[in-house]
Amino acid sequence: MDELLEESDFIPVAEVEGIDTSRVQADDLAELKRLGDTLAQLNSQVIEAEERLSGVKDTRKQVAEVLIPNLMEQVGLRLVQLEDGTKIKVDEFVDARINNANIAFDWLRETNNESIIKNQISVSLGRGDDARAQEIIELLKENDVEADLKITVHNQTLKAFCRDALDNPELAESLPREAFGIYQGKRAKITQ
Repeated sequence: MDELLEESDFIPVAEVEGIDTSRVQADDLAELKRLGDTLAQLNSQVIEAEERLSGVKDTRKQVAEVLIPNLMEQVGLRLVQLEDGTKIKVDEFVDARINNANIAFDWLRETNNESIIKNQISVSLGRGDDARAQEIIELLKENDVEADLKITVHNQTLKAFCRDALDNPELAESLPREAFGIYQGKRAKITQ
């Protein structure tokens, strides 16, 4: 076994069948370890930054939705213009999210407000069922049901196809890279 690959910080890759380690130098392994450590540190910094951002958003919400409205109500103002031209205005708003669809939709129907309920019909068909999909759309339209057919390629399937096409000389030459939004590069991922 190559002495370079026996260091305790590295997996002895020479034991993996089919790997040529003749070009691996100790300096290369040390640099890979250093870069891997750097990537792990950067991953941690991103997580910390996202947590800080979440805290800033929470603080912003507290200031915008509680502190300023309370103070302006207390002093009897709805609009303030500061010396620098900045205006602070308090308006009412409504946010909504259906947490229990059964109760919400039943209530809308009982109160004759069902017109805001939209029905979307989705049917999953297998690959190669283009003709069948068109038949279903036409049948729905014949029965005065407004229907749309959304044609897509699953993201992972598209990536795999493009990767394979780029490896195939016949396809790679004619592949419209811009149309597929192809971006090629190298990426390292550290899992902890």
